[in-house]
This record gives sequence, structure tokens and C-alpha cells, in this order.
Amino acid sequence: MDGGDDQLRVVLRHVVPIEQYTIRITEAHGLGCGPGGHTDIWCLEFQRRAQKVWKETLPSLFQRQVADSYERCVQLMGLVSPNESITGDWESVARYLGAVADAINNDPDCAEQGVASESYGIGQMPEVIHYERLAELMHPDAVEKLCATAAAVAHYCRSSLSIVPDEIQLACLQGLANGEKHADLAKRLGYSERHFQRILADMWHQFGVGNTTEGVAFAVQNDWVAVPNPDR
Repeated sequence: MDGGDDQLRVVLRHVVPIEQYTIRITEAHGLGCGPGGHTDIWCLEFQRRAQKVWKETLPSLFQRQVADSYERCVQLMGLVSPNESITGDWESVARYLGAVADAINNDPDCAEQGVASESYGIGQMPEVIHYERLAELMHPDAVEKLCATAAAVAHYCRSSLSIVPDEIQLACLQGLANGEKHADLAKRLGYSERHFQRILADMWHQFGVGNTTEGVAFAVQNDWVAVPNPDR
């Protein structure tokens, strides 16, 4: 594999929100929304329809930032040569990111926004998106395929990365797994709340996750921490 840890972390920070996105759509399907008939959700035509739904709740500047970040990630993915076992999924994710970016950039309101931040990644998917409306457009098979593709790339990135939490990170993770509030945990560990938040932000970036819930789940999955049994 030709690609360093920094490159893989960038890709990871993009595919994790895609996983979140597909999970929300699947949940909407389960609640009786749709399902839609679109199976090629990688094409520009579909992404233009989806973008109209995003536009109802997401500011044009945020969408422009998404497009800019997605374009940067696609360029970076083109510089990495993953193992043959993941090549198809890798190319599929890149094609999806490119289609989303093109759809946003084709919207005049988004296109006129200034160039976004140089940082990679947009964090977790916002709750304000009308997932039920998107579920009415997307076929369940397509959602399942996209979820599996993103999950495969995420697994590949994580398995290829050198991720080993240090003593401080382990203490933070176990406290979070125990259900401690950020303020209480920061005080117990001897940090200001601001410094504690920086520790968490750096750690989530290192792990390629978007928030505390994902970070704790990732730590439990890797047997770094244990979730207390409430029955004991």
C-alpha cells in the first residue's frame, strides 16, 4: 500500500460520515419513509436531486465546504494505491465523493460562496438533514451497497493505521465509557475544560471518528476500555 497514516486518516474522516448517512437513511426506510427507486446514487443526476433536499436545511456555505473537502479527498485518494482487495470499494467511495461535490458546485448559490477552509473533513453528519426525504429517493439496495463500501474502506484505513492510545487517552476513554461528563472528567484528570476538549479533538482525529459516541465505540471494539455492566 502506497499511502501514509495522514492520508488514510483523511480518507477515514470522510467515509465515517458516509456510514452515518447511510445508517440514517436505513432507519428512515425502517420507519416507512419511501423507499425510493434510485439505485445509481453515484451519478450526478441523483446527487443533484439529493442536493435540493440538503439545501432546505444546510447553509450554502456549509455545502460549499463539503464540496471543497470532498474534492480534496478525491485528489488525495488518487495518490494512494490501496491493496487490490479494497480497490473497487476505494474507487467507489472516490466516485461518490466526486459526484456529491459536483452536484453542490453546480448549484449557483453554493458556487458563489468563497473557497472553504483548507482543513480536511467535515465531522459527523448534521441532524438537521431531512433523512426521510432522502429515503424517499433512494432504493434500499443502493443504501446497503454504499454503507458496505464505506465500511470496507473505513475498516481498511483503521487496520492500516498505527493507532495506539497513550496513558492519558486511555484514561479519557475509560472515563467517557463510564459515563462521566466532560467537565467532571476534565477536573478529575487535572485539565481545564478547554484543554480537555483539545485532547478529545486530537484523539478523534487520530482515530478517524467524528464524536465521543463513535470514539468510545471504537475503543470498546479494540478492547482498550470496558463499558461497566449496570446490573453489577
